[in-house]
Amino acid sequence: MDLFEWIKDIERLYENLIKNAKDINLKDIEGFRDQQTKQFETFIERKNELVNDALITLTTSGDSQINEFGDQIDKAINKIEVKFQEEMGNLHKIIIDEMGLDF
Repeated sequence: MDLFEWIKDIERLYENLIKNAKDINLKDIEGFRDQQTKQFETFIERKNELVNDALITLTTSGDSQINEFGDQIDKAINKIEVKFQEEMGNLHKIIIDEMGLDF
């Protein structure tokens, strides 16, 4: 009968070893997962900062180019208005000549 007791003890020991191994492995896996999660979050934060910086740079660059383009358009319109005013007298003369009203 001692043999059966030894077998039961060995069986209990085996079950305890398996349980302990599962617990230890589970803790190791959870620790590894937590570590990987933190690394991934850090990676994502750095990438978000990089994207945000790029967007700010693009926005600033775009705004300055839009302002520059607006200034160029305003200058061009002013030049057209000045030229139109200068040529207004000639335009009146051409209209009168074309209509045959140059008495």
